[in-house]
Amino acid sequence: MKTVFSPAFRRIAALLLLIILLVPLVSPFTAPAAETEEREIPALASSSPDDGLITESEVYQYLLSEVLKCKTDIDIADYELDEKEVGELFSTLFYSEAELFFITGGYSFTRYQGSSVVRKISPEYPENVEDVPTLLAEFHELTDAILSQVDPALSDWEKVAFIHDYIALHFDYDHRVESRDEEERANVIYDAYGMLKEGIGVCQAYSLLVRYLLRRLGIECECVSCKELNHEWNVVKLDGSWYHMDVTWDDKDDKGFYGQVSHEFFLASDSFFDAGVGPDRNHHSETGWVSPVRATSGRFDELYVGVTSPFVFTPGAIYALNDGTLSTYDPENDRFDTVLDLNLEWHTFGDPFRVWSGTYAGLWYLNGNLYWNGESEVWSYNPETGTKARVERYHSLSGTIFGMRAETEGCTTRFILALMRDPNSGTVTEAVRTIDGYLITWNVGGETTETVCMPGDVPRYDGSLELASNVFDYTFLQWNTTPRAASKPATYVAMFRMDRNDVTLDGKTLREQYRYLYAAELYLPYSSSGYSDADETVGELNDMVSAYTEKTDAVNTAFYRVLFGEE
Repeated sequence: MKTVFSPAFRRIAALLLLIILLVPLVSPFTAPAAETEEREIPALASSSPDDGLITESEVYQYLLSEVLKCKTDIDIADYELDEKEVGELFSTLFYSEAELFFITGGYSFTRYQGSSVVRKISPEYPENVEDVPTLLAEFHELTDAILSQVDPALSDWEKVAFIHDYIALHFDYDHRVESRDEEERANVIYDAYGMLKEGIGVCQAYSLLVRYLLRRLGIECECVSCKELNHEWNVVKLDGSWYHMDVTWDDKDDKGFYGQVSHEFFLASDSFFDAGVGPDRNHHSETGWVSPVRATSGRFDELYVGVTSPFVFTPGAIYALNDGTLSTYDPENDRFDTVLDLNLEWHTFGDPFRVWSGTYAGLWYLNGNLYWNGESEVWSYNPETGTKARVERYHSLSGTIFGMRAETEGCTTRFILALMRDPNSGTVTEAVRTIDGYLITWNVGGETTETVCMPGDVPRYDGSLELASNVFDYTFLQWNTTPRAASKPATYVAMFRMDRNDVTLDGKTLREQYRYLYAAELYLPYSSSGYSDADETVGELNDMVSAYTEKTDAVNTAFYRVLFGEE
């Protein structure tokens, strides 16, 4: 028997079908959660190497602006992207933009039933999404502080060199990624914000930060990834050509070689990048690294392999340590010129007949002079006079100088030397030296602080300490030592006079307080004036030692606060 549907039934069925077709179908997509090892970074892509980058597309820029506003439902229907295209777009966004450190990389999307076009994207934001504007403001403040050090008059090459060397000098690789401890691996830093805050990060953090800083400086820069190497680096564009730049692998500073930066992977072509320089230092293309562009220019190949220091920008020239020489570099003509042959050698465990291969010196420009280190000395060179001088000679059984940092405090130059037994030990002992002044180590209130005193000055505080004391008033007298010779570290101890007041401590008599003072004679000078008429009754002060220690700690802490303006 054949079933016949009534016209009313047909109308209802048609209406239901229309409703089904118009109701959006929600399809969730979530990126893989962060693992405790370096993640594979999806390669950037475009229809061809010459057609431009996905990061420059209109939909990319629109999506980026909306995510930065923490929009929960972002309408992209007008761009007519399918699920695969959305996945590629969002993945590229997440693994390219340093400002998006606050999202997880996961998202969901909606589309109409029967259609491949994605209508909306909903990124996954953190629970404390209301804090994102504050975090972004801090991120911009930290990056602005770096960018403020870049002279706008520098050429694009100079800006790229500055950022490359700055990141390598001021940030370290997060070696927790290699740990067997799950808790340590869980804290590995993959994002640029975490790297700015903590000073460490893995290759993804390096490349994100480099890309962000260079693009802020108006230089095209993208990220490149490799699945097999589980690694990420950058490509930068100079004078119309693209070049590879791997700051992570050029960062020697995190291994204890203070002030040193490798340039083995600085502005390299595809072929040179594949070939590498040393053993196990290659980025083989057959292992799967994919770049959004081709780096065909060999303009800089092999040019910077011997550069082991940062490029130092002085008013008259750019300097670097190149193949063991102090050289100037002309970026317009890609040319190094030797200024001094440094003849530096690092002897193996003090053996005069055996030396380590390589140059382990930092290079700094301060107060008109260039400074670098040898195995036991610090040298200077004045570019204006052409004068080389030995600034400091270091004698120590604790190690050899494998690199240094330098900074200024007023008109005083301060060196921080990295002392190690050998360049492979990775164990660093810092030895601080100064020139043009005295390094003073203050030991006050249990706190150790270093300051610098210029020749002829006496480190002293000529005021009295305003202490709320219920036993004695403490008046600063002088320091118990004064500097004898320049460049010699010293420890200075504050000397006080303790004057009686009329308030007793825990009911102790003035005579007991006098005996209390007498017990402190070996440690602090005092005035006995005013105690001659004290009560002759002498009690036992069982807690004298502990009470004295507690009291002097309080005095020194207060003195520290007055002297340094700190709580």
